[in-house]
Amino acid sequence: MSKGSLADTTTQLRDLLTQERELLLTGRAREAVALVEPKLAAIQHIESFLGGGQAGAVSAEDRREIQAIMWLARENSVHFEAIRNGLRHAIERLGSMHGNAYVGSYGRDGTKVAFSGATGSFQRKA
Repeated sequence: MSKGSLADTTTQLRDLLTQERELLLTGRAREAVALVEPKLAAIQHIESFLGGGQAGAVSAEDRREIQAIMWLARENSVHFEAIRNGLRHAIERLGSMHGNAYVGSYGRDGTKVAFSGATGSFQRKA
């Protein structure tokens, strides 16, 4: 990979990570997942350049670009984690709503009359 190709690849990867961040911040995680393949391809190109004994030939500008890419990747990872935690908490809340649901009726005076041993499956109408 040439130095020009390295610069093109790092620019492409930075653009992909920026696009991913925008998708995550607007709640479109499913669309962000579609960027995984092109991101991995760009990372493999960069790794092949750095692993090919040419790491010393990386300019200071390219190093700064790679550091910016690392920062963006970490930031996006935090956003993905926040989405995952939000979904987990929503699922827990939905589960607790079912467990805390009141099963019963109301008397003529408006007081609650709980059904004893209610499991949610009734065999006949009241």
